[in-house]
Amino acid sequence: MKLLRHMSILLLFCSLSLPMQAREVPSGGEMLIDLAIARPVGFAGTVLGTGALLISTPFTLLSGTWTQSMRRLVLYPAKFTFTRGLGEFPGYMEEYATVED
Repeated sequence: MKLLRHMSILLLFCSLSLPMQAREVPSGGEMLIDLAIARPVGFAGTVLGTGALLISTPFTLLSGTWTQSMRRLVLYPAKFTFTRGLGEFPGYMEEYATVED
């Protein structure tokens, strides 16, 4: 029983000493710029990308690059616009798999 208590205390200290990732809280200015400029531009990019994808669909289907085009023209702008926190500008393209030629 004593060994179990010592092991649990050791485990507790080891878990407390693990490095934790700090997350920056966006400032009010970053949130305002995101709300007033970045989100509308991202939404416009999503809409324009969807239109471009619809126009180019026959060509991308023939060449076999429809999925790649859909990701670049619609998915990335939509994720930038709708899935990140307000005021957060991470390297959002780094999270996605790179498109291979």
